[in-house]
Amino acid sequence: MTETEIIERPTSAPAQQFGAFLMQALANPEIPADKLQIMLQMRREVLADQAREAYQEAFAAFSAEMPAVERDGMVDLGPGKGRFPFTTYENMDKILRPLLIKHGLSLQFWSSDTPDGQTWIVVHGALIGHGWQRESVYPVPPDTGPGRNALMARGSAQTYAKRYIADLLCNIVRKGIDDDARRAMQASIDPKQVAELNRLIKLTNTAEASFLKMMVTDAETLADIRPRDYPRLLMALQEKARKAKK
Repeated sequence: MTETEIIERPTSAPAQQFGAFLMQALANPEIPADKLQIMLQMRREVLADQAREAYQEAFAAFSAEMPAVERDGMVDLGPGKGRFPFTTYENMDKILRPLLIKHGLSLQFWSSDTPDGQTWIVVHGALIGHGWQRESVYPVPPDTGPGRNALMARGSAQTYAKRYIADLLCNIVRKGIDDDARRAMQASIDPKQVAELNRLIKLTNTAEASFLKMMVTDAETLADIRPRDYPRLLMALQEKARKAKK
């Protein structure tokens, strides 16, 4: 029996193929252990390539059908700061879910706490399908707004992070943006806001560069922060200052 005749050509699904291959190979004494290890590794790589290709084909088909998403919410930056529209996660899900199901894909989310003892929440997300997945991570502080208890603050922060993770993993395009909103997102925060963030950074002994990177702001300094990012950065530092007082 030659080596090419040892394993029959599988005709079942990839996972079943791998299982059948493994059982046949382990039961065959003619295959040396070192060669078996190489064959198993090659088989894993082939299955991974197949899964990645199937995932990419499904995602391409999904993207071709994915429409631009309406902005059904509004963020008020405060007096004199303007307002800009945004897409709520509920509206996003109404469009995403049927298309994801159609193309054998799914969005999954889970969360964990930061290991450094802060009260932050780390929200994880994955776009999964056909034996392959892409992942994204978004750390957020509890959204401690008016009238919210601790549980509600965590839930609000998780929803916020889920929206941005879904946006990234599914390449969502929004429509209905106006010039005022565009300017609001492209502009930087004003000197008073920079001064307030700087005060809190010093008060909490926070490393500015690490903080900006962890908060996924794309800003190199406080002066580069966009208005839409200011509320969550302010909230994060205020939460850290409150905890430091306890």
